Amino acid sequence: MFLGEIVKKYRLEHKISMDEFARLSGLSKGYISMLEKNENPRTKKPISPSIDTIKQVSEVTGIDFNEIIEMLDDDLELILNNDDHHFGQHEIPSNKQTSYVAYKELKGAIAAGVPLEMFEVPDSVQVPVDVDRAFPNAYFLVVRGDSMNKIISEGMYVLIDPCEELNNGEIGVIRVNGTEATLKRFYKMGDCIMLQPESTNPEHKIQTYTSEEEIESISILGKLVWAMTPIGMKF
Repeated sequence: MFLGEIVKKYRLEHKISMDEFARLSGLSKGYISMLEKNENPRTKKPISPSIDTIKQVSEVTGIDFNEIIEMLDDDLELILNNDDHHFGQHEIPSNKQTSYVAYKELKGAIAAGVPLEMFEVPDSVQVPVDVDRAFPNAYFLVVRGDSMNKIISEGMYVLIDPCEELNNGEIGVIRVNGTEATLKRFYKMGDCIMLQPESTNPEHKIQTYTSEEEIESISILGKLVWAMTPIGMKF
């Protein structure tokens, strides 16, 4: 049995929607959908749940954590943090496959070009545990466009931390006009904000905002703290 079967069975028996289960568990609706299908939409591989995810499912369903562990297929790989081999008074059974990685939410796509409205593509991405621990509140966005291609190619995943301060000359996600967002190098000089591309494409120019109305419409959503290339990505 895989974890998504347990989740789906509980939802159907208790007539709970996926949205409601997401609210109760703290997991994203997109990730719950992946659990129930037991397939990563990009890699087509089965989902390897983390110990934290199993704990969250246990708390919502009322099924004991260790009982869930025993219910899962022996060949199902579990994702551990460094201190997860022991859970309370119980040890993860030795017949369960484990590995030390973590998942970060893939929250949507971001324009590396002219600012566009961000759109959601709920998913999750495996990252080293050290990255997850360093930036616990961060999330991934997929880059669309070539305005930052000297540093970040289109299709790469950028890890954005909303809790990190964005200083002059650093790269971040900036919302413009209240709804549109872009990935750019940020500068604030007096009453002027500049968003600078890093591109081989000469069409991309520095975006300058000087009026009070323009500046008030700009907000910083987070700082670029890490980036990675998806498996199988071609350049």
